[in-house]
Amino acid sequence: MTRVGLISDIHVDLNRIKGEDLVTDLLARESARRNLDILLIAGDISSDYRLTLLTLARLEEGSGARVLFVPGNHDIWNEFHPEAKAWDAYNALLEHLGNLARGPVALCDGWAAAGDLGWYDFSYGDGSFSFEDFERMKYGERTWQDKVKSIWDRGTLDMHRLFVQRLEAGLPAEGRRILFATHVVQIPEFTVAPPGPMWKYFNAFLGSPEYGEIAQRYGAEIAVCGHVHYRRRVLKGRTLFVCPCLGYVAEWPAPPDPEKEIAETLQVFELGPKGAVPMPWVT
Repeated sequence: MTRVGLISDIHVDLNRIKGEDLVTDLLARESARRNLDILLIAGDISSDYRLTLLTLARLEEGSGARVLFVPGNHDIWNEFHPEAKAWDAYNALLEHLGNLARGPVALCDGWAAAGDLGWYDFSYGDGSFSFEDFERMKYGERTWQDKVKSIWDRGTLDMHRLFVQRLEAGLPAEGRRILFATHVVQIPEFTVAPPGPMWKYFNAFLGSPEYGEIAQRYGAEIAVCGHVHYRRRVLKGRTLFVCPCLGYVAEWPAPPDPEKEIAETLQVFELGPKGAVPMPWVT
């Protein structure tokens, strides 16, 4: 059996109090305490690809686990590299051997992990808005920050189609049990609901149901995503969809307890020849 832990949206650059990183060492320690063989992070490690790579190295060293990940939209932002384009950060993150965007990774007992960032196709947005409304990525005074910090070489829908192609091409051959990962939301159950007026608009930038359809079509037994900063599981057919987001310290109950939040967010499964067994929290 191989023990894998799932988590997303750890935001080590933002989850700080008085400048102190609240996450990295505690996540490494919790991963070791839970005896993880693999720690899989579904994106948004930081908003600077260089810090993301450093954090991955620290997690590997501190946890003793193999760290796999897919990039999140924050990981490719150019906030700290204004001259860079999204592809620059995306390609730099491919240096890490645990980046699933490089291709599927064999795990154990016929299991393989596969995934990539993914993008969005506006389909989760409310139908009262037009395509042109969504293209502006602005609601009132608020701008969806990918508009200014994730500059690709093509339009939003073209990026979505590209990621669909990359994901389908990167899935392992038949006969493997699949752990599938994207950063963006794969099923409508993981959008913000019930959406207020603002989220009727901003849900458009959370992902696409096409990713969930890929997971189910290829028989993924676990499909993990992040992006929405909450925690939930939904079983659809034979696929267990998992959204294990740590989110921002400002979103945690007060007073913030990073150790408790990390322990409650980290979802652990044992993978074996008969499937995936969810493990209870260790207290």
